[in-house]
Parts: sequence; C-alpha cells; structure tokens
Amino acid sequence: MFDSLTMGMFVPLSFVYLVARSGTSISTVGTLLTIAGIATVPAPLIVGRLVDRHGPQRPVVAAQIIQAAGFVVYLYATTWQLILAAAIVVTLGQRIYWASAFTLIGTISGDDPHHRASEWLLGALSSMRATGYGLGSLVAGVAVASRSSTASELVVVGSVVLMTTSAALMAVGGPRPRSPAPTSRPTGDYRTLIADRPFLAFIGLNTVFALCNVMLGIALAPFVEQSRPVVLWLVGPLLALNTLLQATCQMWVVRLLRRLRRHLALCLAATLWAMWATLFAVATVVPHPYEVFCLGAATLCYSAAQLVHSPSSNALAFDAAPVELRGRYLAVFQYSFVVATAVAPALASWLLTWAPIALWIATGSLAAAAVPASLALARHLPPAAVTGHAPERS
Repeated sequence: MFDSLTMGMFVPLSFVYLVARSGTSISTVGTLLTIAGIATVPAPLIVGRLVDRHGPQRPVVAAQIIQAAGFVVYLYATTWQLILAAAIVVTLGQRIYWASAFTLIGTISGDDPHHRASEWLLGALSSMRATGYGLGSLVAGVAVASRSSTASELVVVGSVVLMTTSAALMAVGGPRPRSPAPTSRPTGDYRTLIADRPFLAFIGLNTVFALCNVMLGIALAPFVEQSRPVVLWLVGPLLALNTLLQATCQMWVVRLLRRLRRHLALCLAATLWAMWATLFAVATVVPHPYEVFCLGAATLCYSAAQLVHSPSSNALAFDAAPVELRGRYLAVFQYSFVVATAVAPALASWLLTWAPIALWIATGSLAAAAVPASLALARHLPPAAVTGHAPERS
C-alpha cells in the first residue's frame, strides 16, 4: 500500500513539480520521463533471474530503497540531467518491485492450504493499491490546489519517508513464505520460457486485457472533452467511482469467483470490457442527457472487469509457471502491462483524432476477441493453473 500511496501522491503532481522546480517545459519533462521508462524496460529480465536464484523478498526491499533514493534526487532536480537521473532511478525501482512482488505473494499463497488462496491475497493487494492510490491522489490534489512549492516538496519528502519505511518494515517483519528460497541454480532459463508457447500466448492475451485496463485513465478526459464537452464535469466523479469500487469491492468479487475457473473469469472480464467500450461508443451518438447514463453504466462495467481480471490473471500466471522458473515467468508476464502502457497513449490519441467512436470500436473489438482466445488457450495451459486446485507443477 505504501508504494501505491507514494505513486498516488507523486504521479499527478510530477509535471507541475518538475516544471516549477527546473524551469524546463512540460514537453521536455514528458520526454525525459518517457526516456526513463524505455531505459528501464530490460530490468525485469534481470530481476526474474535473481528472484529464481535468491527468492523474491530481497528484490522487493531493494526496489523500495531504490525508489526512495530516486525521490531524494527529485528534491534537487533543478536541471534536465537530474530529472532524467531521478526518473530512471524511480522507474527502475518500480520495475524491480513489480517483477518480484507477485512472485512473493504467490509463494506465500502457495503455503496456504486454503483453496484459491492466491486470488484472496492478490485481491487484497488490488484493494490496498486502489485505496493507497486514491488517498495519495487526494494529497496531490491539495498540493496542486495550494500552488505552493513547499507543499510540493513536502509530497516528495513524504514519498522518501514512505518508501524507506516500507523497505524497513518489509526487511524486518515482512511476510516470509514457509517454503525456502531456491539455493541452487534452477534448471532452465529464458529459453525454456520462449519455448513455452501457451504461456507466451497468455502474455499476448493479457496485453489486450492490460490495454483495456489502462485506457479509462488515459482516454476518458480527452474523449469527453472532444465528443461530449457539456458533461466534462463528469470525468472526475467517474474516476473517483472507479477508485472507490476497486478499494471496497475487490474481496467481495473474489468470493463470488471462487468456484469459477480462471479462464472463464477472464472471459467474463473481456465481456465486461467489451460492454464498457460499446457503451462509450453509444455515448457519442445519443442525445443529451442520455450520455450521462451511458458513461456511468460503462464505468461500472469497466470497474467490474478490473475487479475480475486482476486476481484471476495474476493467479493463473503464477500457477502456469514452472516452480523453479517462476521468477523469470512472472517478470516477463509483467511486460504485458509495459507494452500496454506504452501503446495506449499513442493508440488513444491517434484514434480520438480520427474519430472518437473509433477508439471504442477498436477497444471493444479487441476485448470481444479475447473471449474465444481465452477459451482456446485454456486447453493448452496446465489444468491445475486453470482450476487453481494444485498450484505447483515442475
């Protein structure tokens, strides 16, 4: 939760803070942050190997320490060189964290005799992340509204404190799986993963889900501004509604899904995302004020899809990976989100420029196609991963 609280505080504030701190343009800041993201793309491949060799806990702690160091540099980021250095360090820490955190959670759940324990833990993580990001965004909003450089600096100092505290808590009293970390070199490497075509296909399928997952936050505001400016006031409440549902309903959804096979849960998520995109497309043509109903109903479908997809997909990825190579497998699985976050802004801007409805037709078509793809892929994944009954395979 500390990680999401930190990102919730800093991400909405980042452009305002860095432009004011350094005097550079907003386009320069955006370019530097993009360069930092590209520069750290290879990191999960290295982290996955380390996780398989030494276990996931130390990389998680290291990730938080690295992020804290990056925020310290942000305090002194008065030039573009320092902005780039800080952004690379913070982004590197995030890459390391996400490449190792799910392995840690999945390993802990593997020691739990409760059926489908991984979904419970992953659902709890999603709920805490949403809560933390929402609270952090409120803090960032106050800092931005104050127009105070001191308030912005306090947010960055708070980020340093949160990351350092989180690292200390994880190192001293963090969750430890009862299964010992691997002490010998695992059999196999990334060539094993490359030869595992069903898992690679699952990564490709999850890229479609991840693209849907990030599209609301990226495209909602420009879409409404361009196609329905009369209800631009609705953007904030819709985003707040989504955050509230993620924070409060995740565990309830996990309980509802506990008897459903994971690939069917993915089919449900894809169907809900297809409905979301369809309702957004309809909102471009219905008369006022019916677009308010379409956008509200669409956001509910989107939130439900997120609630279904997150624990199901991550648990399926964990259980589909060979035990001795889980670190590598889950690190590469995270690239589905890396690719989606890289592609989504360009795709959204291009399609919205062409025609607002085109974005939702394309997104809805991808989501709908994911339903038969999920059904077909399930036949080639380990049965235990699909059902969640016997999480380990060798």
